[in-house]
Amino acid sequence: MSREKVHFIDSEQQYDIFCTKERYVLYFSTEECSVCHAVFPRLEKMLDEYPLDIGRVDANSNKKLAGQNLVFNIPTILVFDEGKEVLRESRFIDFDRIQRLLDLMF
Repeated sequence: MSREKVHFIDSEQQYDIFCTKERYVLYFSTEECSVCHAVFPRLEKMLDEYPLDIGRVDANSNKKLAGQNLVFNIPTILVFDEGKEVLRESRFIDFDRIQRLLDLMF
């Protein structure tokens, strides 16, 4: 995946700008989470086929953003279409479910 598709979101301002896109994915993780580090490359590879950007948010550094998105477990993947959340996967990620949704969206 092109690094231009992955946006590291470190502030509410960056978050607000990123969320103006029609379709996007938010990935909440922490630096200490080994599962998060294992999940992200697989998600990145899956999304490489689709015109979606990923906003990567460190839940520890951005507790307010995590709270606003009701993120209580990590990793959490949120998929948005037309500004509305259409899929949420937390902790135990079902990649087949994500794939089915993306195939329907595109």
